[in-house]
Amino acid sequence: MSWLESVTGYRAAAAGWELTDASGAVVATLTIDGNPDAIPTAAEFYTQPPVITAAMRETLRQPASVPPEFTPATSDVLVGRWVPVFPSGTSDPHVFFAADGSWAGSDGCNGGQGRWAADGHGALLATAGASTLIACEGAPVPSWVAQARLTSVDDGVLRLLDAAGAELGQLKRG
Repeated sequence: MSWLESVTGYRAAAAGWELTDASGAVVATLTIDGNPDAIPTAAEFYTQPPVITAAMRETLRQPASVPPEFTPATSDVLVGRWVPVFPSGTSDPHVFFAADGSWAGSDGCNGGQGRWAADGHGALLATAGASTLIACEGAPVPSWVAQARLTSVDDGVLRLLDAAGAELGQLKRG
């Protein structure tokens, strides 16, 4: 799926969402097109569309704008390694946003990784895979990334914000 690896941005489209590459060209369009074909070895409920609840709509809604007192982060600014502004414990919580649209990080004990795309106006779309659940004295950086829908960078501080604009965490270069 090389097309998926080239995705670095997204935008709303009439029929769904357009995934774009670094030049802004549309790589794919996501639309609702019915049920997938059944796989004989999979449970049938996997072929049914999800039930869209109010809570799910809230989670997936377009994020608010970055608060006016903050400067929206761009993809170029996000690339690199970031650590919590307010570290706790002796572990190494961090996140590394790669230019290829992948990210990897840790809360100090548990690793996390996924894909990310930014729209250039502060909106962030990040995916995350499974993680272990080892308790430690770190900051939940991978969780912040997975929940973040908005980003800003001011005076070297990256703020990760949820869809409503509430701050999840602050990071600095590290």
